[in-house]
Amino acid sequence: MEEEKIKKSLITGSIGLGSLAAAAGAAAFYSAFVEPYWFDLNKIEIRIQRLPDSFKKFHIVHISDFHLGFHFKAKHIAKMAVEIQKLNPDLVVFTGDLVNSHRSLKSAVKSLPYLKKINAPYGKFAVLGNHDYLENIHTISELLGKSGFELLINENRRIKKGEDELYIAGLDDYLRGEADIERALAGIPEGRCTFLLAHEPDYFKVSTRFPVDLQLSGHSHGGQIRLPLFGPIVTSKMGRKYHSGLYQAENKFLYTNRGMGTTHLPFRFFCRPEITSITLK
Repeated sequence: MEEEKIKKSLITGSIGLGSLAAAAGAAAFYSAFVEPYWFDLNKIEIRIQRLPDSFKKFHIVHISDFHLGFHFKAKHIAKMAVEIQKLNPDLVVFTGDLVNSHRSLKSAVKSLPYLKKINAPYGKFAVLGNHDYLENIHTISELLGKSGFELLINENRRIKKGEDELYIAGLDDYLRGEADIERALAGIPEGRCTFLLAHEPDYFKVSTRFPVDLQLSGHSHGGQIRLPLFGPIVTSKMGRKYHSGLYQAENKFLYTNRGMGTTHLPFRFFCRPEITSITLK
């Protein structure tokens, strides 16, 4: 009898280990080949206190962190561009990391025709990310320009709609560039509604001290690997406190986009690549 019990126990244990191994294999396959290319269209509304009347229901599409060349290629940009055009955005913003490294240039060049197809009547604006500094910045600037994005490096632009206006400011990358928020906001008339594009979300701790109504950021990728009830396993420098989603400090807001591509490891788990559709109220 004892021998039969031992045999049954060994068989049960083997089945359990086999099931566990199968589940782990399925999770690994999903996180490497399914979720990284399963775009999440996240629609949100943000109520901005100083928003001019003409900009109510103004529609912004926010994208970030392509990391082209590292398992994210022109064909994925083509798919993303189609989804964005379906949204009919008023304005499109990109918050940095076009490329993953200096080896990414080929994928970036192939992506230009698809990025160029993204249209928005009030413009397309971009800032640099820390990975963009691994390539020649003049090259990155040229690529963004050819794709129709205006690069903002510590500067701002006025957006006029009817009799009203708001301002889009762009910050140089905090980790590798020369971020200067005072220069980025210079010349904006007092009391005007102002949005800041800043690659690293944790810069929100600085921007809340300035007349910025909404900061849009990326960088963190949401952690890429997230566990239910726990959140991201690993977060990046300057992307730890505000790693994903909408945050508020009094009347100021931050939205951190989870990005489109991946870096370091080509996996996503409970952290799908994101296209953010923002309606202003």
